[in-house]
This record gives sequence, structure tokens and C-alpha cells, in this order.
Amino acid sequence: MTSSDITIVPVDRPATGIDPKALLRGVLRRWPSLVAVALAAFVLADGGTDFPAILTGAALVYLGAAVLGRRSAAWPLFLGAVALIGVGKVAVVAFGVPVEITVVMVALGAAGAVYGLARTPAGRAMLVGPSTVAMLGFGAVAVAAVTVTPVPAGVIVGLGLLGHAAWDYFHFRRNTVVARSLAEFCGVLDTLLGVAVIVLAVSGALS
Repeated sequence: MTSSDITIVPVDRPATGIDPKALLRGVLRRWPSLVAVALAAFVLADGGTDFPAILTGAALVYLGAAVLGRRSAAWPLFLGAVALIGVGKVAVVAFGVPVEITVVMVALGAAGAVYGLARTPAGRAMLVGPSTVAMLGFGAVAVAAVTVTPVPAGVIVGLGLLGHAAWDYFHFRRNTVVARSLAEFCGVLDTLLGVAVIVLAVSGALS
């Protein structure tokens, strides 16, 4: 056999390195997490005084989506909660009106819970019931946080946010009650803010 009788068959080798397009697509699929990181940075840079209201607002979003029976309503409800927190800040800063927006949101949640339990069809009761309990539980944690001194308040609300992050993860995995993108966003935001506020409280930065 001579060298001319040997046929060289090309072998396909797996591509090495990182495909930039695939990497970009992967990053874009995680846009809720990226938005959550950006918002967490903004909240912390703004002074981080809205933690109890954020915890209450997160629970209120879940309750609202459960009562309406529309997962797609979660994002509009979130924007409404953000607007409500903003109104509370403007009332205090611009007009000197001492509005405790956390208490207002808990009251809205309680009213929504009563309405939801009274008017929700039996088929959605399994969604509204747990969301109602969560709203009242997280709301109670938030109210407790605004009634004590800064250091214990930070620890209380931080643990509450981490608890709600677990609630987000559960709904993300089950893909129920709220849009999955909202559950991902809220879970990352709650985790970052929960850890941050506990660290700030323990280090004395909130005193």
C-alpha cells in the first residue's frame, strides 16, 4: 500500500470557545434577574429606607394576581406598588405629610384578602387562600419592622425579604399565580435586599 492509496477522512471536532450569540441569548433570557440587580442597586444607593414597603408590595402583588386570576397582571400590579411607594416618598419629602406607606399597603392587602376570599370562585380558592395568608404574614413582619428601632427593624425586614424570596422560588418552580418572569425578578430582588439590610443592621449602619 502506498501513500496514494490512503484516504484521509475529515473528522468534525466540537467547536471550542464561547459562542458570543449564544452567550448573549443566555444573558437576555435572564433579563428579570438583571433588572432586579439594577433595582436593588438603586434602592441601596437611595438610602435603603423602603425595605418594609417593598416587602409588603411584593406580597400585595401575589395577592392581587391570585384574586384577579391572571398571572399576567403581576407586572402591572408591581408597577402600581412602585408608584404607591413613590407617592409615599413624595408626600413625606415634598409636602411633609408623614405617610407610612407600609401600613397603607397592608390595609390594601387586608381589604383585597377579604374581597378575594368572599368573591373568588371555588376553583381559584387554592390560589387566593395561601396568597392571603402570605399577605397578612409578610405584612405583619413589615409593620413590626416600622415600629421598632433601626437595628432590629433591619434584621426583621431582612429575614422577611429572604422568606419572601423562598416564596418567589416556590412559585417560580411551580409557574403559578404570577408570571414566571416576575417570580424570578422578585426572588433575586428580595434576596439581594434581604442580605443587604441584615448586613447593614448587624454592622450598625442603620443605627
